[in-house]
Amino acid sequence: MQYKSSRKTLYFCLDPRWILSIAVATLLASCSAPTWVNQPSQALPAQPQLAENSYTSFDGDSLGYRKWLPSKREPKTVIIGIHGISGYSGDYKNLAKFLLKNNPDTAMYAAETRGQGMDPKLCRRGDICHVDDWYNDLYTFTGLVRKVHPKAKIVWFGESMGSLIAMHSYVHTPPGAQKPDAMIISSPIVDVNDKLQPWKYTMVRTTSLLFPTLKVSLESLSGGQSVVVTEDDIHEDQVLKNEWYIKQYTLRLLLKLGNMSASLNRPASTVACPVLVLHGGKDIFTSDSSVRKFYAGFPGGTDKNIKIYPGSYHLLMYDHERDKIFADISEWLHQLK
Repeated sequence: MQYKSSRKTLYFCLDPRWILSIAVATLLASCSAPTWVNQPSQALPAQPQLAENSYTSFDGDSLGYRKWLPSKREPKTVIIGIHGISGYSGDYKNLAKFLLKNNPDTAMYAAETRGQGMDPKLCRRGDICHVDDWYNDLYTFTGLVRKVHPKAKIVWFGESMGSLIAMHSYVHTPPGAQKPDAMIISSPIVDVNDKLQPWKYTMVRTTSLLFPTLKVSLESLSGGQSVVVTEDDIHEDQVLKNEWYIKQYTLRLLLKLGNMSASLNRPASTVACPVLVLHGGKDIFTSDSSVRKFYAGFPGGTDKNIKIYPGSYHLLMYDHERDKIFADISEWLHQLK
């Protein structure tokens, strides 16, 4: 049974005292610029390292991860999953089990994303200060996994928001870091700003500049439209079942994602590794034509493939055609050189 998302409206009080108090709170909650330099009054962050269920990232913060490893052999290919908004590392569980059976020389790692529902820092959930933090987390985690499996090919698998992080990380490589050997881009969010009514997009952009840490729900931006993410679920119903559910996100995070989506074609033009693009024909966030235009942006000499599933929705790994999708991924991995 499907339930329509309720409409939520933001009301802004014009009392100057209210505006001043919000502005002060916003400034206090704002993020300082990231630094890689040791300051005399601060201890050096812990060095990146991979523990059994968590890893220490570039800035000393710890984030969890999951892994699925072959039982009898060293993997030739390691997939690193980057989950979507309101997701978690366990979203890759079904795919991992399928690949362990059908691609026994393939391993799967998936880390929790900073600012999402499994971030150990509760105050950071639903927010991101700098998108570079996502890129640095991904490269740090990738480097640590490479040390464990030095002979394996590394494949980034970004889903939804994770596809934005993967694509933009590809062109923001830190000094000394190594890009992935291949990428799987699932349900890329292309030109999501086009889905918002112009007045609503302008309101979000303007308000985010004044109050970047003000939080709203994804449903409040949908104009009352049900955000259908699988054949059986709409977004609000689906996420309410999950412990990692985040009810609201900061305007700062949503605006950054909008900017990443609007500029997604630029990093595509720089990709020099094999890439597989997956898209559901009923994806509410991105049309077939937008995905095909995005796909055409990869260089002509790139080993690229696209799979469009006309009857599928946004969350392909949970949708009704997932077994077919997993089989297509498995076949692509077998052919990966």
